[in-house]
Amino acid sequence: MTSRRAMLVATASAVVSPCWATPARFDAGLLWRVTPRGVAASHLFGTLHIDDARAKDFAAPVTAALKNARLFMPEMRSDAESGRVFAAATQLPPDQSLRAIAGEDLFERVAGLLAVHYRIPPRASDRLKPWAAFLQLNQPTRPQGETVDALLERLAVQQRKPVEPLESVQEQIDALEAIPAGSQIQLLEAQSRRHGEAMAALDSLLALYLAQDLAGLDRHQRALTDDEPAIKPALDDLLEQLLYRRSEGMARRLKAPLQAGRVFVAVGALHLHGERGLPALLATAGYRVERVG
Repeated sequence: MTSRRAMLVATASAVVSPCWATPARFDAGLLWRVTPRGVAASHLFGTLHIDDARAKDFAAPVTAALKNARLFMPEMRSDAESGRVFAAATQLPPDQSLRAIAGEDLFERVAGLLAVHYRIPPRASDRLKPWAAFLQLNQPTRPQGETVDALLERLAVQQRKPVEPLESVQEQIDALEAIPAGSQIQLLEAQSRRHGEAMAALDSLLALYLAQDLAGLDRHQRALTDDEPAIKPALDDLLEQLLYRRSEGMARRLKAPLQAGRVFVAVGALHLHGERGLPALLATAGYRVERVG
């Protein structure tokens, strides 16, 4: 999801491709220039929410866009307080348990994976909400350090730029909570069965990201439904809440900052893809939107 998602070709100057031709225009590209009429340009950059040195080796056009920005806007702050709020939201109320919600068999499979791969003991797993357990099983099993998003924020702070998140942590929590309960369980069940397969596919995910292949990332996100079509409604629910509706909210919130110019926006790469992605939404709103790279 937003964790299943940059490097541009390192050149001294950016190659700019105007985007007004076909629907395929939003199928590739991680760095986008957004220019309101008569205002200095801003940039959108697609990130991968993991710790990987290759994804953090930003090319010249990316670092130049960040350096020139007056304001940095991530999806959400990478600070400790946001982490505490999010962690608290993953916990079920005291009178509920994941074992009771998911059923004995599913819980035992999930708890086993969480214990072996993430060092989360069964007692702690039993306190997780279904969406939280699902998110955890989507994370790489190796220890994670500074993510792409966190590095960009740190660089922006070092450059003394103000940081204004596009969303509060509570808004991200609300989006997760809005996924229907039945869909959460379906997704958790499928991910628990195919966890090994998902982890093995992380290298192909990274390759798609480094190739700036947004359409490929979208196909990767939906691959579960290729041979399990019964899961499609649940995945559609997840994408509607975590991707499309959030992208629409981001587009609305960017209106005032973009009108002031020189904003660097960093969001998960899938928020850039297709007709419901940020570049398309901003183009529809009348901005000049160009792929850089």
